[in-house]
Amino acid sequence: MSVAIRLSRAGRVHLPYYHIGVFDSRTRRDGRPVEQLGFYDPESEKEPVRIDLERARHWLSVGARPSATVATILKGLGAKSSEWAPAKGKAAGKAAKKKAEPAKKAAQGGKKAAKPRKPRTANSKARGEKKRQPAG
Repeated sequence: MSVAIRLSRAGRVHLPYYHIGVFDSRTRRDGRPVEQLGFYDPESEKEPVRIDLERARHWLSVGARPSATVATILKGLGAKSSEWAPAKGKAAGKAAKKKAEPAKKAAQGGKKAAKPRKPRTANSKARGEKKRQPAG
């Protein structure tokens, strides 16, 4: 089961209020959470965020992935991204290799060759597409 820490919207029209919870990644946005961690009220000046940081750290350590907004909130409260468990499985290995390849090429100083552009076809002429200018 893939688990995500994300927001669930509540409140009225134009007055949003969000619950921060741990959800199965397949549940709908406002579905039932596995565990409620806190809240985020962007309109409040007194206490805009309250979250149980210990429980959030626990869920992060066991592999829960925070949404972008929740990650920003957690960083603001002092949780480090190094506390988050790395993604597991074959997809994580492939993603890590893809990220490492451009870094290796840049370190070697090799430039990537430009792809040759396709020539204009009769159909593109009929549609009135302009002739492509060569890069340079």
